Amino acid sequence: MKDISIYIHIPFCVSKCFYCDFNSYANKEDLIDLYVDALIKEILSKSDILSEYNIKTIYFGGGTPSFIDSKYIVKIMNVLNMFNVDKDAEITIEINPNSITYEKLEDYKLSGINRISIGLQTTFDDVLKNIGRRHTLNDFISALELIKKVGILNISCDLIYPLPDLSYERFKESIDYVILLSKKYDIKHISIYNLEVHEGSKLDFLLKEGFLKLVDEDEEYKMRKYLISTLENNNFIKYEISNFSIPGYESKHNLNYWNQGVYLGFGAGASSFISSSRYRNVNSIEKYINGVNSNNLVIEDREDMDSFDLIKEYIILRLRLKEGIILKDFKTKFNETIFKYFSKELDELSKNNLIIITDSKIYLSDRGQEVANQVWEKFI
Repeated sequence: MKDISIYIHIPFCVSKCFYCDFNSYANKEDLIDLYVDALIKEILSKSDILSEYNIKTIYFGGGTPSFIDSKYIVKIMNVLNMFNVDKDAEITIEINPNSITYEKLEDYKLSGINRISIGLQTTFDDVLKNIGRRHTLNDFISALELIKKVGILNISCDLIYPLPDLSYERFKESIDYVILLSKKYDIKHISIYNLEVHEGSKLDFLLKEGFLKLVDEDEEYKMRKYLISTLENNNFIKYEISNFSIPGYESKHNLNYWNQGVYLGFGAGASSFISSSRYRNVNSIEKYINGVNSNNLVIEDREDMDSFDLIKEYIILRLRLKEGIILKDFKTKFNETIFKYFSKELDELSKNNLIIITDSKIYLSDRGQEVANQVWEKFI
């Protein structure tokens, strides 16, 4: 059986962070029951497809999956466990530090969840408040204590930079403290995302009006250099542009995305990729519930990709990874060498020292990683 990954979207939050552009909603708790029932109905509607695959990873994202009662997560897992879930499947749930309890974590573990992704963003409470986060550093540490007590051993932590009013010196202090916590609580994986200020967001307003301020590009560059060197000196290896892990603890779910693997997404706004087609469900919780219950398609966008589309996407996805594009794997997958399609572009990128080409692979240089979007544009 071929492998597949499953993504479950839980769009509910206690409040929306000032920078957030994800499909998430606050003050819609009255829809949780109906939403979970619709989500399960959507899963069951794909029974014929799911029965043909070995489920290798499951990922509960949001929103804030830990915001809703754990009975709903258990209910969804019980349905997924009706299918071919691999005995070694990586099953992840995202949590916020202030919405987790020992009882929830215990339910997660009993249902089969074995990986926790916990959002910290920074160790400074004043900065957390500035970006609309509802938790504190102490909440984060308390959550780590509970995870350790329950015995879920695979922990990932999310950070963001640059953040408003977080200087280079404070950033260094924050990273150093995260390293200390990683050793104490055995954190295996750290994702560090560049802050994106979306037009019309609360953070966009606060920055434009001068209430908050970001560091300049030079300071951000220094942050990135310190970040990479500090993490790698502490055995967190950078295996993807935004992700570091202790060897052997890379995110299997995300690696499936970056390897252009098959996945099905369930829930409002969830995306899927199967049989060379990519599609996304409607974002609205209400439209999603009504559509599923009316046995109507809830797909909003669909793209049927031809072979050249798949090649271009594969190149971009693989260049996110430290190991890059393995030339023999590319030829096996597409029956041609990559140079047949993009010889000119690859030569130009190589001359500009943005990629490195060897006999066996192509990968981003250090400079290429810093301007990765410029590299990817060559293949769009």
